[in-house]
Amino acid sequence: MRVLYGTLASVCVTVLLAAQAPGAVAIPADDTPVNLLAADMDDGLDSGTSPLALSNASSGGTQQIVSADGDNALELRDASQGANLSSYFYHRWSTSTLKDRINAVYREPVGSPAQQFVLQYDLKRSAASDKPVNKDIYAQIQFGNFDNVLVPRFAVPAVSLTSTSAYKSTSGSLEHVDDSDIAEYRFTIVPNGGNRLVSTVELGFSVRVDTGGTDEAITVDNFGVYEAGQVSDGTPPTTPTSLTAGAVTATSVPLRWDASTDDTGVTGYDVFRDGSQVASVSGSSTSTAVTGLMPATGYDFTVRARDALGNVSPMSSALHVSTGPYEPTSPAPYPGTVKTRTQWLWDKTKAMKEEDGATNVAQYTAQLIDHENVESNLTKLDNLFQGYDYEQYKSVAKMYSYLMAGDQFSPEMLEHVRSYFAKYGYQKLSQTENLRMSNYVTGYLVGQYLPDVVDLNGNSGAKLKEINKANILEMVQAGVKRGWAEYQSPEYTIMTYFCLNALHQWSDDQQLRRQVKMAMDVMWFEWASDWDNGYMISSESRAKGDLASVNDPTWRPADHSTLAWTYFGAHRAQAGVGESDNPAPSAYRPDLEYAGLLAWPGSTYEPPESAVTIGRKTDKSFTAHKTNLQNSSGHAMDVYRTSYVRPTWGLGTEVQYRRIDNWIEDAPVVLRWQSKEANPLFRLSVDQGNASIGAYDQPANQRVMQNGPTAVGVYKSSGDQTSNYINAMFPANGSVQERRQVDDWTVASTGTMYFAYRLAKPGTWYHQTPNDPPNKVKTTAQLHPTAGLSYSYDILRSQADTNGWVLETADASEFSSLNSFATALASKSRLDTSHLEESNPRVVYHSLRGDDLDIAFDSAAQAPGDAHLVNGTPIDYDAFKLFDTPWLQQNKLGSTFTATVGDESLVYDFGRWTVTARRNTSS
Repeated sequence: MRVLYGTLASVCVTVLLAAQAPGAVAIPADDTPVNLLAADMDDGLDSGTSPLALSNASSGGTQQIVSADGDNALELRDASQGANLSSYFYHRWSTSTLKDRINAVYREPVGSPAQQFVLQYDLKRSAASDKPVNKDIYAQIQFGNFDNVLVPRFAVPAVSLTSTSAYKSTSGSLEHVDDSDIAEYRFTIVPNGGNRLVSTVELGFSVRVDTGGTDEAITVDNFGVYEAGQVSDGTPPTTPTSLTAGAVTATSVPLRWDASTDDTGVTGYDVFRDGSQVASVSGSSTSTAVTGLMPATGYDFTVRARDALGNVSPMSSALHVSTGPYEPTSPAPYPGTVKTRTQWLWDKTKAMKEEDGATNVAQYTAQLIDHENVESNLTKLDNLFQGYDYEQYKSVAKMYSYLMAGDQFSPEMLEHVRSYFAKYGYQKLSQTENLRMSNYVTGYLVGQYLPDVVDLNGNSGAKLKEINKANILEMVQAGVKRGWAEYQSPEYTIMTYFCLNALHQWSDDQQLRRQVKMAMDVMWFEWASDWDNGYMISSESRAKGDLASVNDPTWRPADHSTLAWTYFGAHRAQAGVGESDNPAPSAYRPDLEYAGLLAWPGSTYEPPESAVTIGRKTDKSFTAHKTNLQNSSGHAMDVYRTSYVRPTWGLGTEVQYRRIDNWIEDAPVVLRWQSKEANPLFRLSVDQGNASIGAYDQPANQRVMQNGPTAVGVYKSSGDQTSNYINAMFPANGSVQERRQVDDWTVASTGTMYFAYRLAKPGTWYHQTPNDPPNKVKTTAQLHPTAGLSYSYDILRSQADTNGWVLETADASEFSSLNSFATALASKSRLDTSHLEESNPRVVYHSLRGDDLDIAFDSAAQAPGDAHLVNGTPIDYDAFKLFDTPWLQQNKLGSTFTATVGDESLVYDFGRWTVTARRNTSS
């Protein structure tokens, strides 16, 4: 190896380099080291102001300038009073001397000598916690625009600094920390010819104490990054061999391999999972454990070696490993009762993990109600009331907290409550359904319970109640006559219901309480009709993110389906619920955990007994139609839904007409089935912008029709060549027991039913897990962690400006085997795609059951026409009722809703706001 020295971090670095590079030539003694941070930050804290920012204000982190050894220093502290997160302090540069120097090295021709740098600082431990989280006490340097190939994400990785002598010292003085203490503080930049440059450079320090522990603090000073010489070497290490796995769990895989060799020494190994780097270990280690994996999921692991110059070996042979099954920490009682299931949900709420302050309002409040951790929870809630929430549903959750536990608040805390609710204007809004209702309900209850609070519009007390009651009733009228716009969205349906429940619980207006109760009753009847022994059989509106589609007894969000489950039960035990039990490494939306507050023992609302009876039926077998007549913004629009339900599975679809400005977050094709495995769900989606794969759809581009167990669709691109993809999402966690290709069909068996999917144009198979980067398959997807998938999928993806598809389903009792189902498809079905390239693409399908389904592309903005035909007859969408199920009946815009079970009916009159029980007699 040839070593070309430049400036050094300190005099001792010459010795270090010589030691690791035999034959090294020392730098001249007068070569003064240059701190590359000095030009862009107050590296010695001489100004008395911290150059670092706190990443998350709710973490419990604080920082202050202190005196150490007669000089300014910076103390970074974490307190358990905050959320159970590390307190991360950082400075990020988009322009800086260090960034420019690093990019100058990257711009040099490939094969040029690499440049080494060293991070250093002075350190002491200034507060010793009794519960420090050592792995989260570290310093790091992070690059923007990384790919972990040409540019690493972490130039200096998050290596715990708790093993350094400076941290362990009891002298009370600052001590120097550099690469002689933590080898990873020496990092190498390898020229790539300018093919990839860093966009930002970030220096960060993390401190963390576990919940209930005393404070942990470190004091730092004299930050520096110095050049440490050039090195060159063209020989890569040998390939690691004999990659094996140890004892596999549901979420981790321990790996071991035989060492590589290198002429200058192996400095590290990189571990890859399905092609993405997930771990790095030092050159002296030949083992690691990959954690944070999904249960019941298959992964391919590989390892490569690297040396100090950035040379990497070829990848090892791949090792395929499947993780163990999901193991809930505390599954629900089974079969249980409404009381025991509701108590379980309440206990789950109290035990949820701390992630973010606004999330944990439910936890803190529930614990207060049960007199647990009173002082700590009051302090945490008090801190939250001193903040500001940009999403109004968080204000509703805080109103719940105040009304449920406010009798425990101190006078000072009550002033914070008043100040918090005075930060908003409660007025008519042009926002989404749940946000409008959240704003109005909060304003109404502020007027009733905090009459001295004046909102930003100058309103208070009775006037605030009057304004917001009118807005609430306008929305309730629309909901009961047009249908709720955000139906089946796990994020938003529950929030609208949450708001109505608050009014039913705390409004002093008896008529308003009656009206919102009737609206809540209808919600429960709709949930009950769609409930199929643990699964909601329906298309979904505003269901963004893969997490929005997940809904089964293995895991479901803390949403309306969880609430429904407490009354209806399911065919097997509920294993997990809510963000705390979510097995995915990141969730789309961890902030909506408020369903647990609806399990409060003091709640007064009870769903109608007849709704519970419908929900508990386990022999459902029907075809139903429903309509929704408004979008999330409250504008008129038609959504026509069809459901085909059998005792152990069901298919739901929707198509939109008279569409103006609706959101593109629907799930228009949803097939669910009973399974002992997670995520028994097949669905279709169309790419949209930078949204994650499988997350969104575009109703204006994809047109769908359903006839009983068969659905067909036709697609026409708007011209965007990055979004003209149809995605068929096949779950890959075991709920599909067998899947195979038979001619142009993909046929699958779930045990309880069979289904088959066929594209009009060719598709390509991909595989993506929640651990993969969100843009693994859909390269335009944003890289935000919460844009990832919630479960693993095999994805059949087809790109074309015009396309079509068919979905056939059948009960397992109809065919003796998957083979016989596939044989019947081949012999009985026919797909005509000869009209697919016309201006309005069209497909004609002769179904397994002998029906002809003919669908042509039509405008979602127009009224329904004759583009969707069954056996030559147009589907009369305008004849669909608001509800038309075996138990529920209501005409579009009708004032009367009827729920019938046996010979008993409940008639809801939304003109008079009355409910009448009626016994039906046969003529």
